[in-house]
Amino acid sequence: MPARLFAAIDRAVEFVLFAIFLTFTIVGGLQVFNRFVLGFPLSWSEEFQKFGHIWMVMLAIPVAYRRGAHLGMDMLLRLIPDKAQLAVGVLTEVLWLVLGLAIARYTFVIMAVARSQESPGLGLPMHWVYSGLVIGSVYLMLVAARRLAGYFGFDEPPPTDLGSH
Repeated sequence: MPARLFAAIDRAVEFVLFAIFLTFTIVGGLQVFNRFVLGFPLSWSEEFQKFGHIWMVMLAIPVAYRRGAHLGMDMLLRLIPDKAQLAVGVLTEVLWLVLGLAIARYTFVIMAVARSQESPGLGLPMHWVYSGLVIGSVYLMLVAARRLAGYFGFDEPPPTDLGSH
């Protein structure tokens, strides 16, 4: 059951990434068309694209991490004994958990300040924009916890090196 739930969450996040990328690509194309063909630039499109990038990056980090797509240096890791390699792998997963927790915690601090602010172009409450950081970091913690659980015999097997899943 948890494996199906995790797969559904993973798929939903990947779909949201696709939708964000598609939407800000269309908005960017509209901006170029309106600016250079119609001579009437959109006032909100650049801000929309910035906010879309924030959401996209924060959701893509855990997706890439889950897939083992982040750059990893394992040359020295392969030289140490197997048990030490395992300890480094567990430490890596714990550090990813801590990173997700730190991002979420400090984003909540920023959101408390930004609660009364509005974006100038779109008129969005700024805490909505920053909520992408919280959602991405919670997903990052979920992915890290799943990978960490793999080291202790749960559904997901631990990676064979730091760069794979």
